Amino acid sequence: MRFLFSALFSVFLLFVSPAWADAGVGDDAPALTATTRDGQKFDLSALKGKVVVVNFWASWCVPCGAQMPVLEALWRQYHSQGLEVLSVNVDGASTRKVLKDIVKVFTLPIATLNNVGKNDLAVVDSVPKLFVIGKDGKVKKVLNGPSQTITEAGFGAELKELIEAKEPKPDEKPAEKTEEKKEEKKE
Repeated sequence: MRFLFSALFSVFLLFVSPAWADAGVGDDAPALTATTRDGQKFDLSALKGKVVVVNFWASWCVPCGAQMPVLEALWRQYHSQGLEVLSVNVDGASTRKVLKDIVKVFTLPIATLNNVGKNDLAVVDSVPKLFVIGKDGKVKKVLNGPSQTITEAGFGAELKELIEAKEPKPDEKPAEKTEEKKEEKKE
C-alpha cells in the first residue's frame, strides 16, 4: 500500500511540479504581490518598463546579511533611474524581534513572506534567492544559494546595463538587423 501511494504521489508531482518551480532566465516574470513593511503595495506585473530585483533572505543567513547592504546601496543609487527592489524575509514568527532590529538599518522595500499575497516567482527552498527582471518583464538573472554572491561593483554594473538598455518598440526590429538590410540594399 505504501508503494502504491508513493507511486501515485510521484505521478502527481510529475504533472504538477512545474507550477512549483522557480521562474528561469528568459521566462516571463510570473505573479508576485506583497505588502511592504511600510504598507506599500508591490505588484511585479505593474512594474513592466522598470528593472526589478526580488531577493528572498533570512536573518540567520550570513550570505543574505552580506547581500542586504549591497542591495540597499544599489537601490539608493539607481531607484530614481528605474530600479525597483523588493527584499522578502522568510523568517518565521520566532525571529520577528530580531528582524525588526535588522530592517531598521535599511530603507529599501522589505516584506515578510507572510505578507506576500501571491508568489508564482519562486519556491523558497534556499536562501539567498535573487531574481532580476528586465524592463521587458522577463527574468534576466537568477541567483540561488549562498555560493552565488553579489558585489556593489559587479552586480551594480549589470543592473546599470539593464537600466540603460533601450527597449525596442513592439514593431521595431533590433538595430543590427536594420543595419544589415541597409547594407544589403546598397549591394
